[in-house]
Amino acid sequence: MSAWSLFSPGELSALRPATLIVCLCLAVALGGGRCWIARASESLADPPQAAAKSNPAATDAIASNVAADSQAARDHVLLPVDGPALRAELRSVDKQWQLEFTGQQGIKTISAADVVQWGRPADPAAGPLLVLADGSLIVAEPLGVENEALHFESALFGQQSLPLEVLAGVAFKTPVDRLQRDLFLDRLLGASLRSDLLILANGDELSGVVQSLSEQEVEFRAEFGPLKLDRARLAAIILNPTLRRTIKRPSLCAMVGFADGTRVLAANFELKDQRAQVALVAGATFAAEAKQLVCLFPLGGRAVYLSELEPVEFEHTPFLELKWPYRKDRNVLGGMLRSGGKLYLKGLGVHSAARLVYALESPYQRFEAELALDDCAGRQGSVVYRVLVDGKQKYVSPVLRGGDQPLSVSVPLEGAKRLELVVDYADRADVLDRANWLRARLTK
Repeated sequence: MSAWSLFSPGELSALRPATLIVCLCLAVALGGGRCWIARASESLADPPQAAAKSNPAATDAIASNVAADSQAARDHVLLPVDGPALRAELRSVDKQWQLEFTGQQGIKTISAADVVQWGRPADPAAGPLLVLADGSLIVAEPLGVENEALHFESALFGQQSLPLEVLAGVAFKTPVDRLQRDLFLDRLLGASLRSDLLILANGDELSGVVQSLSEQEVEFRAEFGPLKLDRARLAAIILNPTLRRTIKRPSLCAMVGFADGTRVLAANFELKDQRAQVALVAGATFAAEAKQLVCLFPLGGRAVYLSELEPVEFEHTPFLELKWPYRKDRNVLGGMLRSGGKLYLKGLGVHSAARLVYALESPYQRFEAELALDDCAGRQGSVVYRVLVDGKQKYVSPVLRGGDQPLSVSVPLEGAKRLELVVDYADRADVLDRANWLRARLTK
C-alpha cells in the first residue's frame, strides 16, 4: 500500500518538504489505512475479499472490519441520558417508546427520550443497498419496479416494497474502502439532479429516466435514446430527487439498527415475543427476528445533538494554508464517524485547529461527548480538546492521538449562554489531525 494514501490531496500539497519526508518515512514504517477518494469505478467489488487477493495489506483491514461488525451484535451496552453506561439486554419496546431492559441490576423500564443509545450500529455489507430519502439503509436485493414501487427481497424483512418517492437510490456495487463507500452512498442521498442517473461499474454515467428494472436488466431512456443494460454493469441508480416525497421526522423517533447493517429511521417500534416490528418514518412497516436487532438510537428526546444545531461561529486556523470545513455526522473527509472500529451515527468532524461556538438559547443541564481522532487517521495525528462555557475554560483534554480510545467528557451548563468547542494542534503539527466530537450533545 502506498504511503501517499494516508493523505488527502490537499494535505499533501500543504506539507512542507521537510515535514513531508518525515511523514513519508513514518507512513512506510507504520502502514495505515487508505483515506483517499477514488472515482466510482475504482475498488468496486462484489465481495470485499476480492481486494485481499490483489492486495495482501487489505486482508488485515477486511478481517478487522468483519470482526468489528460481528462484535456489534454482542455489544449490548445501554447509555442513558443520566448515569453511566451499563451492559443490558433489551427485552421489549412498546408503542409508547417505553423500553424494558434486563441486566445485573434486574429489570428496568425507561423512556426512549431518556436514552442516548443502546447497542451499536453495524456497517452494511458491500451491497446491494437501498438508500432512503431520510438516510435509512436497507440491505436487500431489488426484484423489480411495479406501480411506482420498488419490490425487494431482504434477509431481514422478506419480500417487501417501498414507494419510489421515498427512495434516494439503489447501490448495487459499492467501493470496498469504507470512506469511499460512505462518500458513494452520500452521493445518492445528496444528489442535486433533475432526472434519474445511472452510475456504471466502469465509472460512466447516464442521465435520463428509468423505465423498468428487473433482476436481469434495466430499461433506460437516455438523452440519446432508449437502451437496455445488464444489471451486472450497474454500480448504482440515483432516482430523480425532484420526485422525492418530503419526509417529516416525528418529535420522538429512533434509528433502529440490525446485524446485517440495515438501519432504518422508525416512527414507531415494537419489540415483543421475539419479533421486532418497525414502522418507518417513510411509511412502510416491516418485521424481523428480535435477535437481529443490534442498535437503538433515539432522536428527539432529552439529548439534543449539536449536529442538528447551527453554530454562531466557526473558525479554522490552518497550520500552513489548507482550510478545512467542519462536518455534521461525518468526519472531516466526509466519511461516517468511526473510532476503534466502531460506527457513530451522530457527532462533529473537524481538523485542527478548529473552533465552534454555539448560543445556548434554551436551558441545558450539561454538554457531553466522546473525544477521539477518526479511524481514517490511523495511528497518526495529535490534538488537544478544550471546552469553554461563557468564555471560561471548563475542560482540557490530555493529548489524544490516532488509535487512542475515545475519552468521555461531561461539562455542566446550568445558566450558561455560550458553548465553545476547540481542537488545537499538539505535538505533530496538524498532520492527519482528523478529530471527532462523537455523540456531541446537550442534555435537557
